[in-house]
Amino acid sequence: MARVTGSKSKIISGMVKPVSAKKPCTSCGKSKNVNEPNSGFYKSNHKLDADGRTSACKLCIKQQIDYGDLQTVKDVLRTMDRPFLSEVWTLNVEECNRDGISDYFGKYLKNIQLNHKNSGWNDGDNSLGNNLSSPQVEKVNPGEEIIFSDQDEQNKADVLRMIGYDPFESESDIDKKGLYNKLVDFLDEGTLEDSYKLPVVISIVKTFGQIDKIDRAISKLTADIDSLTQNTGSIKSLMDAKKGLLTAITALAKDNGLSVNHNNNKSKGGNTLNGIVKKLNEIGLDEASVNVFNLETAEAMKQIADISHRSILDQLMLDENDYAEMISEQKQMIQKLDGKVITLEEENRKLKIALKVYSDGGDASS
Repeated sequence: MARVTGSKSKIISGMVKPVSAKKPCTSCGKSKNVNEPNSGFYKSNHKLDADGRTSACKLCIKQQIDYGDLQTVKDVLRTMDRPFLSEVWTLNVEECNRDGISDYFGKYLKNIQLNHKNSGWNDGDNSLGNNLSSPQVEKVNPGEEIIFSDQDEQNKADVLRMIGYDPFESESDIDKKGLYNKLVDFLDEGTLEDSYKLPVVISIVKTFGQIDKIDRAISKLTADIDSLTQNTGSIKSLMDAKKGLLTAITALAKDNGLSVNHNNNKSKGGNTLNGIVKKLNEIGLDEASVNVFNLETAEAMKQIADISHRSILDQLMLDENDYAEMISEQKQMIQKLDGKVITLEEENRKLKIALKVYSDGGDASS
C-alpha cells in the first residue's frame, strides 16, 4: 500500500486518498491546516513537538514577536529549538528590506531550513543586543557624506556614458562607489555590443559587492578569539553563503566568456599598451588619444634618444673603415630616397593638374 507523508489518509475502495492534516493551535484553540502557508504551523526541531510542527500556529507566534526587541525573536526560536545566527539575521533583514518583505521571521526560518536544517538552539550565537537597528553589516550615519575621489567620479561618469543609464540606482550610496569602480573594468567593446552579456556583467559586479559585505562581516567576527569562538555558527553560515555566490559568479563568467580561461574574445596583444589604447579609443574615451607630434618633438624625448645613440656608438667602438662604410651606405640611401621624392612630386603635380581640369569641366587627357 502506498504511503502518503505529511498528511493523514483514508482508504476508499482499496485506494489511498490524502486528507489535509489539521491540528488545534494551543494558543488560539482553532483547528488549522498544518501546511497552510500563512496561518498553518512552522516546522520545529523541539523534542516535545512530536509531529515536527510548532504547537502554536504562525499567526499566534507572529503576535509574540516585536521586531524592535530581538529578544522576542530569540524566545520563539528557543521554543522551536532553532538557532539564532546574528549575521544570518542581519543579512535576512537587509534582503527583506530590499525586496519589500515585512515577514522577517518567516523569511529567516526559510533561510535556516535551507542552510542549517539540522542546527538547534545551542548551535546559534546570542551575543547580539535587542536593538533591531544594531545588526547592520555596514551603515551610513544620517547626514554622513559619501566621499568620491576624482577617480571615483570619473569611473561613475564613464559607466553612465557608456551604458546610458545608472545600473546601480537602487543600491545604497555606500555601495555605489565600489560598484562603479568594479564595473568600469568590465566594459569593453565585446560587453557593450552584447545586449545579453551586459546585464550578466552588472549582475556579477553586484554579486561581488555582496561578497565584499560578507568578507567585512567575517573580519568583524574573527577580530579576536572570544568573538571567533562565540560566532562559529554565523561564520560558517557566511562562508557557505560566500561559497555559493562565488560558484554562481564562476558559472556566469564561464558561460559568457568573461574569465581569462574562457574568454572567447581574446586577441593577441590585447593587453599591450597599444592594445589598451585601441580599446579605449573604440569605446570613445578621448583622453586616451596620444599627441604623437608633441611626444616625438618633446625635449625630454630628444635627450633620451641622444643618450641612447651615444651609448650605442660607444659600445660599437667603430674605426675609420666602419665610418667610411657607413657614409657610403648613407649616400646610397639618400640617392634612393631622393629618386622616390622626385617621382612622387611629379605624380602629385599631374594629380593637381587633373583635379583643376576636372573642376573646370575640361578634359584632363589633353
